[in-house]
Amino acid sequence: MRIFNGFAGIVIGIAAAAGAAASAQAKVLTFHAALDGKYGMEPSGSAASGKARIKVDTDRKRVSVDLTVDGITQEALWDKLVAAPIGPIHFHKYAAAGGHDAVLVLPLPYGADYHATRKGLHVDMKDYDYTAGTKLVGSSLSFDDFVAALRSGLVVLNVHTDAFNAGEISGKVTEG
Repeated sequence: MRIFNGFAGIVIGIAAAAGAAASAQAKVLTFHAALDGKYGMEPSGSAASGKARIKVDTDRKRVSVDLTVDGITQEALWDKLVAAPIGPIHFHKYAAAGGHDAVLVLPLPYGADYHATRKGLHVDMKDYDYTAGTKLVGSSLSFDDFVAALRSGLVVLNVHTDAFNAGEISGKVTEG
């Protein structure tokens, strides 16, 4: 019986160590985007700008976005998308870098995470469930494929306004 208890203790110890190693391997990846009116499929020429810090928790499949926009107020956001579940700001995935074939992947629904600032607006969305977000737009892009697209420079963050429905400012998401 002692041998069995000793063996069981070893197995439990190995399982605990494996669980700790798996937790240690879970990553939070950091990405950035600089948004302006010169980038995107239909550059607007807008003088507005933005900067975003995006954190992706690969274990929990959650996305956090800290976005500051200067030159665009909450009132200027595209009313049609403010009222829609997808919201006026979202991520698009392109088929190829510099291409024009994009699909809507992950929206930032309008709501309590949007705040007016002196110069424009701020969005601070924490621990957003990737799967729940993709369901809002019917995206079939898996979380792993989204992360791969982010790492490959194929994702763009876009801000849609009443004046520029196709996107007033946008920026390529880059790692680091």
